Amino acid sequence: MVARVLLLAVLAALAAGTLSPAAAQEPPNPPDRAIVDGSAQKALDRARARWKAAKIGSYRYEARRACFCIATGWHVVNVRRGVPSKKVHADVKDIATIPRVFRQIQRAIDRRAHDLAVTYSTHGVPTRVSIDSYQNVIDEEQNFTIRRFKRR
Repeated sequence: MVARVLLLAVLAALAAGTLSPAAAQEPPNPPDRAIVDGSAQKALDRARARWKAAKIGSYRYEARRACFCIATGWHVVNVRRGVPSKKVHADVKDIATIPRVFRQIQRAIDRRAHDLAVTYSTHGVPTRVSIDSYQNVIDEEQNFTIRRFKRR
């Protein structure tokens, strides 16, 4: 009975225009300060420029995804002339090249993620990426780690 009364009150507020459907569904989600002030985008742009200047087309690295999913460990990623090998594990397909990792970071910036932390190496390679898209949502965080990067 209480749930029915609450539902009717929400529907009445929606009909009266005092409560928007978006406000009723989405909790506040302040974006990361580095996204707001533009420093995350500048860091990504610098990393992309370093990567492009290094002209690395063939390389190898180990990648691991950490999230609230079944952890499968470290996976070897081989890239030849910008194309990942067909043997890339499904867990790391979306980060199976350095440009793909850059795209994941760009998406987090564009979507104004709540928390974004990235560490870049000398050639602009993202070595640690942590993305928490929503402040009040549990289990949607993603973390990528890249190690043992080697130019081929």
